[in-house]
Amino acid sequence: MSDFSLDDAVSGQGNAGNLQSQGQGQQQNYNPWGGQNPGQPYPGFTGPGQPYQGFPGPGQGQYPGNPGQDQQYPGFQGPGQGQQYPQFPPGGAQFPGYAGFAGPGQPFPGAPGQGPGQSFPGAPGQGPGQSFPGAPIPGQGPTAPSAPSGPKKVPFEITLPSGLTNGMMLTVTGKMTGKRFNIDYKEGPNIPFHFNPRVDEKPYSVVRNTMMNGEWGQEEREIPKFPFQLGQPFVIKILFDQNCYRVMVNNENFCQYTHRMKNFAAIKLIRIDGNLDISDATLTTV
Repeated sequence: MSDFSLDDAVSGQGNAGNLQSQGQGQQQNYNPWGGQNPGQPYPGFTGPGQPYQGFPGPGQGQYPGNPGQDQQYPGFQGPGQGQQYPQFPPGGAQFPGYAGFAGPGQPFPGAPGQGPGQSFPGAPGQGPGQSFPGAPIPGQGPTAPSAPSGPKKVPFEITLPSGLTNGMMLTVTGKMTGKRFNIDYKEGPNIPFHFNPRVDEKPYSVVRNTMMNGEWGQEEREIPKFPFQLGQPFVIKILFDQNCYRVMVNNENFCQYTHRMKNFAAIKLIRIDGNLDISDATLTTV
């Protein structure tokens, strides 16, 4: 007890304060990474601008092994070569391994690419309307079943595999050689339309009628004039539409015959017979 003094007690408090002050200094300087200097946040840090060991430096890429400026990844062959990835084919090809790609305008191997209308290999491309090989050009040739042009042996028949369709037109060129001739549109044994010029009657007449189940219906005989002369050429045009048969003779309107039988798909035959010579007979669609 005699060795203890107030000064020692005060001195001890002072020492404790010094220790506390020193302890605070040590806390300020403490670094969990090993007590490196300020600015050195972890072992191996190389300084500002070098964010990790081995970084090649500004302008040298973004990671170790980066190939450098304009090299987007390893193996990239450089700008201006059309090379978007390794083994991409030269400019003009759209993907690797595309066999036979010949460049712009050639959308597939072997596409002829010779002008309008060439939409597939072998398309003839000869003008509008050529959507497949051999497709007829509009206004140039028949689009309905027909026989080759030229003289025909009487009786003459034209078959209609799909029946009558709107806009079909029969054109008969010939001359009358005797008493009468007839043009018949046939549905099996029935005759939906019978066109029959006659010079063996007075006055001359052109009879139109329908035969159904073996029986003829009411005749139609009214005409503006009789347009046929023995031995003289004529041209008959019969246009089918959904309402009637429209007849022209020598480029003049002659008559109309309203449909009495309307199963048009079943009309499979046109027959021309009687006292006439046929120079030509064709079926077209207008």
